Amino acid sequence: MKRSSLLLISGVILLLIFAFTTDLREMWHTFLSANYLVLVPGIVAYFIGVWFRTLRWQVLLSRIKIINVGTLFPIVVIGYMANNILPFRLGELVRGYYLKNKEEVSTATALSTIFIERIMDGLALIAILIGSSVFVPFDEIFSRLADITKINGSILVALFTLPFAIVFLLLTAIAVNTQKALAIFNKLTSRLPNSLASKVDQFTEDLISGLNSLTSWKITCRALILSLPIWILEAVLFHSVLISLNIIPNGTSVFHVFASAASITAITNIGASIPSLPGGIGLFELLARESLIVIETVRVSRSEAAAFAALTHLCLILPIVLLGQLFLWNDGLSMRKLRRQV
Repeated sequence: MKRSSLLLISGVILLLIFAFTTDLREMWHTFLSANYLVLVPGIVAYFIGVWFRTLRWQVLLSRIKIINVGTLFPIVVIGYMANNILPFRLGELVRGYYLKNKEEVSTATALSTIFIERIMDGLALIAILIGSSVFVPFDEIFSRLADITKINGSILVALFTLPFAIVFLLLTAIAVNTQKALAIFNKLTSRLPNSLASKVDQFTEDLISGLNSLTSWKITCRALILSLPIWILEAVLFHSVLISLNIIPNGTSVFHVFASAASITAITNIGASIPSLPGGIGLFELLARESLIVIETVRVSRSEAAAFAALTHLCLILPIVLLGQLFLWNDGLSMRKLRRQV
């Protein structure tokens, strides 16, 4: 409870810092001069990315149960909607619970596949960040971030990359050595009361079952490859917001603008993966604003960057919440009822 309260308070503080370090009047003027029609292709691209997320989840679940993409898509949307409404990424639990009700796949097993998704997301975002360095000065970005955070640039790079790689290798090792892993966990639970030990052991088996896809290099590679278009399409949304607000001067290469959008997408989403307020509100805005300022130091003001961060987050949250709510109503549910059931 104390940890939850601390995370909530930290999220509110970050949102206040964002507001108090922005010229809100200039930010509003930036909104007034925007061309909002340009956002439509970006939002469409984002939803195509959600379809790719669904396809990737289907691949990760394939060793457990073959499920139609049309069945999984509403579950994915509802899960992301819940992430944007509930704190601490509880939407992942909602997605796992919803899958159990629809397809009788253990919630723990579903959560394992969702955790694999998160690791693959991190690896894909790192790849996109490296790829965008062809047009955006990668070294300069980390040098400026090092100046801002007072953390050595090499350490920053390690913090961005190593955790995802290490956890991915660890999960793969557990999946490949299932029996050994279960034997170790069973030893740890052997001193618990029998009734509790059996429940913990069953939960552990379900969790490890969700890692089964990592035993197949074909499935693993396919899921990793599918992770790239997910984030490239989200970068298209970031790019459309930059174009909509017209805050990067005319004559700038379209490749440079998209590379900037891709870099901001990667940095912001890696940083905002920390559980906090619903949808990462506060943390996302700060990361997106500061990333744009770091990349476009001379040409974009703090208030323009703040407008970009706020509008991007709104485009990421509002459409998915509306579609998720439609899917819930179609099932005769509400977010409140679903949260109580979970």
